[in-house]
Amino acid sequence: MISFFVSVFTFTWLYHHSFWYRSEDADDYNNPDEIAVGVFPKHNDDMRLEVAWTIAPFILIVWLTYVSWVPLDAVWSETGEDGYHGEECEEGQSSNNQLDDYGVVTSECYHVIEITGKQWVWAFDCLDLSTELCDTGSDNIEVYGTVPLLSLKTGETYLANMRSEDVTHAPWFLGMGVKEDTLYGAQIGPSEYNWPTTLWLPISDIVDDQIILCTEYCGDAHSVMAGKLVVHQ
Repeated sequence: MISFFVSVFTFTWLYHHSFWYRSEDADDYNNPDEIAVGVFPKHNDDMRLEVAWTIAPFILIVWLTYVSWVPLDAVWSETGEDGYHGEECEEGQSSNNQLDDYGVVTSECYHVIEITGKQWVWAFDCLDLSTELCDTGSDNIEVYGTVPLLSLKTGETYLANMRSEDVTHAPWFLGMGVKEDTLYGAQIGPSEYNWPTTLWLPISDIVDDQIILCTEYCGDAHSVMAGKLVVHQ
């Protein structure tokens, strides 16, 4: 309904101004500046400015692409030798993750957990991991009330296999600055897990406790669909 009134107002204003402000003496206009349709006025032309305005943004875009390439590549790192986190850890093996010279976390191996989204709550599953590596529970956060809790260990890297039971959600780990959609009914993730999407959670020594929010609108209680990540030693 609101969009209807906005549309009526906008188009009424548009048509009013289009006809109300039409020139009635267009044929008698002597065009003192000799302005021609599709021709830029010569006295305002500056080739140096045009070249600078084209080249400078191009250089900026190339530079931004270069500096963001490694972090983006790490966010969507593949598994195995060609990735940043190796293969899945064997029982008793540690990820021993660390920051490299580019500020990217690399790991010897990773642990697998599961995150499921549904209106309007997160479900965390540590699978067969020991409570030393991963644990779940609940906690109370002001405004959000009682929320599910995920406890992960510092120095370990986790690959979260994610899906949704109803609509699209997206867990956002605020302190880590990472998010990914959880999809319903799609199978586009790694075939060995047969889950729609995945998210890397490298818990380095600079990661602290943080809130997990949903960043894809998913219904009435979207704004309070929260969780909590607790980092333990």
